[in-house]
Amino acid sequence: MGWAFTANDSIARPMARIRLVLYRVNKKGEREKDPHHEILDLMNRPNGALQGKQMRRLHVGYMNFAGESYTLMMKGDKYFEPKAGQLPDLLHVLPAHLCEFKLGDTYSKSIVRFNNTDYPIAAVIRDLDPDPRNPYFGQSRITASAASIDTDEQMKNWNRRFFANNARPGLIFSTNEKMSDESYERWKKQFKDEHTGTENAYKNLLIENGDAKPYMVNQQDLDFLNSRKFTRDEIFAMFQVSPAVVGMVENANRSIMDGAIYTHTINNVIPRMEDFVKLMNTSFIQVFDPTLELGFENPLPEDKEAKLNQVDKVVNKWLTIDEAREEYGMEPLDGDLGAMIYAQDNLAAPLDRIAEGPPGPTTKDDVDDEPATPANEEGKKGVPKPSPGRSSLTTK
Repeated sequence: MGWAFTANDSIARPMARIRLVLYRVNKKGEREKDPHHEILDLMNRPNGALQGKQMRRLHVGYMNFAGESYTLMMKGDKYFEPKAGQLPDLLHVLPAHLCEFKLGDTYSKSIVRFNNTDYPIAAVIRDLDPDPRNPYFGQSRITASAASIDTDEQMKNWNRRFFANNARPGLIFSTNEKMSDESYERWKKQFKDEHTGTENAYKNLLIENGDAKPYMVNQQDLDFLNSRKFTRDEIFAMFQVSPAVVGMVENANRSIMDGAIYTHTINNVIPRMEDFVKLMNTSFIQVFDPTLELGFENPLPEDKEAKLNQVDKVVNKWLTIDEAREEYGMEPLDGDLGAMIYAQDNLAAPLDRIAEGPPGPTTKDDVDDEPATPANEEGKKGVPKPSPGRSSLTTK
C-alpha cells in the first residue's frame, strides 16, 4: 500500500494547500471577494478536531481509497439540513469505508448509515467517483489497482522474510521419482524440525538415496527489484501520477520537474478542488444565500518567461507600453509617453502618398475631361512626382 499512499498524498496535500475564496455575485455576474464571511471560518475550522486543510486531505483520501466521501453537517448536537439563511455549526468527515449508503425510492429519500445511526441524505455532503456498473455508488482507484497492490505486498513480505532468515532464500527440491506419501511426510517433518528457522541456519542437509536435488532460490530469479518498479509504475498510472512528482526520476533537470508538477496540478489537483467547491456550493452555501459562491485561488505558478515573451512580441503592435507595465504592477510613464503605440519606419505612410491626397482621376481621358480651373491648375503644379524605388519615409 506504500505506493498507493504516496500517490494519494501527492494529490491530497497540494489540493489542501490551495486557498479558498468566497465571492458575492451580483445580477450582472460580477464577482467581489468577501474575505471575512462566516462561511470561510467554517471551511477553515470545520470542527474542534480538524482544520480545513486536514478535512480536504481526508476528503481526497476517501475519494481515492473508497471512491466516496461523506461529510455530516451538524447544528449543535443534531444533524442539520440546509435552509435559506441558516448555516451548519460543524462539518464532520465520516470514515467513508464505514458508511453505508441506502438508495431510497428517490435520491432525496436515501439515507446514510454510520455507527448504527441513519442520517438523511440532505444532512450529508456526499461525493463520489461514479462506478459505471452502478452510478449511484463510487468506485475507488484502489479497486482498479487491487491486483497490482496485492502483488507488491506479496513481494515486500517475501523480502522481509528473506532478510529475517539471515538473507538465506528458500530451497526447491526436485526428484526424478515420485515419493510415497509416507516418505514425503517423514521428509517434510524432518526438514521442518531440523532445517527451518533462524536457529537451524547453516546446518548440514542430508538427502537419502540422492533422489532429491536442492535448488536455492535467489532474488535474481524472482527479478525482485524490476518487479517492484513495474508494480509501482502501474499503481502510479492508476492514480495518474508521474514518478517525477514524488521525486522518483533520474537525470531530470528543473524544466522537466516543473513540467511534471504543472501537468499533475492540471490533471489531478485542480479537478479535485473544482469538484470540492462545487459540492460545497450546491450542498449548503447557495441554499443559505444564492448570491454567494465558494471558489479558490489558482494554484498554478505564473510562467514568467512566457509572459515576458508575450509582452515583448505585442508591445507597440496592439499593446501600449503603459498596458505592458500594468501587467507587472508598474506605474504609467510620465507625460503619456507610454499611452501610444510607436510604429517602425516602414509602417509609416509614404510621403508622396500623403502629398497626393485622395486618389484622383485614373485615366488620361478623365484628366482631359476635367474642366480647367485656377484652383486645380495650381494644385497640379504643386504635386511632386514619386521617386522611383522609394517605398516610405519617416514622418512626424
